[in-house]
Amino acid sequence: MKILLANLPWRVGNRLGVRAGSRWPFTTLYPENTRVPRYLPFPFFLAYATSVLESDGRFEVKLVDAIAEGYLEHEFLEIVNQFNPDLALFETSTPSIANDLTYCEKISKQHKNLRIALAGTHATVFFREILTQNPIISYILFGEYEAAFLELARCLHENREPEGIPGLSWRHGDGTIINSGRQKLIESLDSLPWPAYQHLPMLKYHDTPGGIPSPSVQMWSSRGCPFGCIFCVWPQVMYGGNSYRVRQPSKVLDELEWLIAEYGFKSVYFDDDTFNIGKKRMHEFCNEFKSRKIDIPWSIMARADTIDEETLAAMRDAGMVSLKFGVESGVQEILNRSGKKLDLKKVRENVLAAKELNIKVHLTFTFGLPGETHQTIRKTMGFLKELKPDTVQFSLVTPFPGSKYFEELDMEGRILTKDWSFYDGAVKSVIHHESISNKDLERHLYEAIHNWNRPPLINRLWQKIPAGLRKYIKALILRIPILSKKII
Repeated sequence: MKILLANLPWRVGNRLGVRAGSRWPFTTLYPENTRVPRYLPFPFFLAYATSVLESDGRFEVKLVDAIAEGYLEHEFLEIVNQFNPDLALFETSTPSIANDLTYCEKISKQHKNLRIALAGTHATVFFREILTQNPIISYILFGEYEAAFLELARCLHENREPEGIPGLSWRHGDGTIINSGRQKLIESLDSLPWPAYQHLPMLKYHDTPGGIPSPSVQMWSSRGCPFGCIFCVWPQVMYGGNSYRVRQPSKVLDELEWLIAEYGFKSVYFDDDTFNIGKKRMHEFCNEFKSRKIDIPWSIMARADTIDEETLAAMRDAGMVSLKFGVESGVQEILNRSGKKLDLKKVRENVLAAKELNIKVHLTFTFGLPGETHQTIRKTMGFLKELKPDTVQFSLVTPFPGSKYFEELDMEGRILTKDWSFYDGAVKSVIHHESISNKDLERHLYEAIHNWNRPPLINRLWQKIPAGLRKYIKALILRIPILSKKII
């Protein structure tokens, strides 16, 4: 039995999409001759699911990351034709769903007996609609899908109906949609085989906070997040709640040492949902890193108020040179209302402590959370200028289906569009906010990116332009798509 797993191509005009491996799928403007995005996350779930299937020993498995490979449509379809799979799994996302279903249609026309499964947050939330409206789709896998997909493959291999497989929805012969509920989360992450690295172009994946050297590898040392951000769809849908599971530091570093030896990686980024939960585990990790004398710099995705100066110092001593903190707003009330409840006093302390230790800091901010106003955005920008991070990322809050924020806004009739292609947070606001218009949110995003990235000399010259004229110039630029999108 041949099984294909794929991260489908996703390109719309000059915009390249990033999907599998990203908690915030989006598109970005690139020149026409560009095939691979500069930022490229590793497709963790696809890679783990592939290795789980291969460990069974009964299947011929192929994993294709068409985005990382830079495949155009005809190139990818030719690969599918040559492999001629019996079962295919494609990981989808909200902004890419129309693109993904179009690919499914084209593939199914060439492979009449192919059974197609979809996974990802959007497919999990809208499983019934997708199965009802798209007869070419045979199965939907919910959330964390490695175990469910293995059980599905075994059933099909043995010519059995996939009755009673948790984490799976499918269409019965009479058209009835069967929903077996969610799969139990994998309790021991170390029981999973390592991701199927051998299938993927490992040197093309790129996420290097603080400029850690390339080639750089991305790894997970945990899954989940114990916090309750209403806008964060990943833990709510992929994990079904606020579970937090960790790997043993020794197992993580066994894998890292193998990756360095096999591929020559010069740095590692631990792209956990939240890496730094549990002070004791953090110090064990640092001690293990040092005892093995792993001589490469590393970086983490972290929460800014669950760390302290002692732990930062231990991390720096073990080779950590940069980190990412998701801050989102510089206003405490907004963070409390959004469920993040991040302590901004500790954020300030830990950012300054990291900078004192010569750890580079990347901060993320998002405009449009509950309680946002023109004034709160100005306060956020003031907080940002006070912290002086090395790099910053701005976005518009995107209420992905399945998140508490989407449910709240949808119930109140404040979702402006359900054209899912706009749900990438890079250009368009899709919400009718309680106190600020969607156009003003887009304007603030534009200004934040420009003001932060503008060279000091240009900034000084810009400030000399009369305020009324500056306002007119900005309004003019926002009316010209090619100019307003150039910076996103």
